[in-house]
Amino acid sequence: MRGLLLGLLLALSVVLPTSAQDFGPAIGTVKVVDGEAAVERAGAVIVAVEGLDVHRADTLRTGAAGAVGVTLNDGTLISLGPNSRFELSSFEFAPQRDAFGFFGQILQGTMVYQSGRIGKIAPENIQIKTPLSVVAVRGTRFAVRVPAPAGN
Repeated sequence: MRGLLLGLLLALSVVLPTSAQDFGPAIGTVKVVDGEAAVERAGAVIVAVEGLDVHRADTLRTGAAGAVGVTLNDGTLISLGPNSRFELSSFEFAPQRDAFGFFGQILQGTMVYQSGRIGKIAPENIQIKTPLSVVAVRGTRFAVRVPAPAGN
């Protein structure tokens, strides 16, 4: 009987999705979805819906007619157009510890970025990487377009 119970628990742990707690606290929320959009998290693809939490190391992606808008915990806005991929590499917004930082990577597509509180308090701690360069964010808003790699 114990073996059967242990086997059942093991099977359930493989079938049930991992909780959001395993990915650390949420760093933001999906606010707008239009068309096909998803979040890649630890090898899983989650359909993006309004209200979905996003976490450090998530990759946001959109389809051919998709768009998604995310608001991070400091008020930073990230909007992606069609056929886009953006990785939320690191994010820290802890005013009580005077710790601020954001690093993201636009892998392909179009993105509009608008600074939140980190951009006002510690703009030197924000970087957006593209395949060709790293943008050190000093202003409050910019747009970038990265073509898809050859063969895509």
